[in-house]
Amino acid sequence: MFVTTIESLGLTEKESRLYLTSLRIGPASMQVLARKAKVDRGTAYHLAKTLTEKGLFVMTQDGARPLFRVTHPQDLYKWVKDRRDETARQFAAVEEMIEDLEQLYEVGAEG
Repeated sequence: MFVTTIESLGLTEKESRLYLTSLRIGPASMQVLARKAKVDRGTAYHLAKTLTEKGLFVMTQDGARPLFRVTHPQDLYKWVKDRRDETARQFAAVEEMIEDLEQLYEVGAEG
């Protein structure tokens, strides 16, 4: 259930599985996370990178061993809110120029 819901927020299915797995088990090695999320370890590293770029994942150190974990769930909320705000800005920009675009379209259709 959560995987589909998280996917609907804009994460891929595998990102959602890794995110939820990490949320459930806490900081862990990539090998453990990958196994429990049922993704290939190389894929898990790639997913961790994309989630990190979204501000949803971090790497920490336990001695020499890297551990990976999700950030606080409020960061997921913030990421979705930021995407919503960006979409609202894009919508406003299109709304502002739609008449000009339609005029260009009409000129092109006549030509």
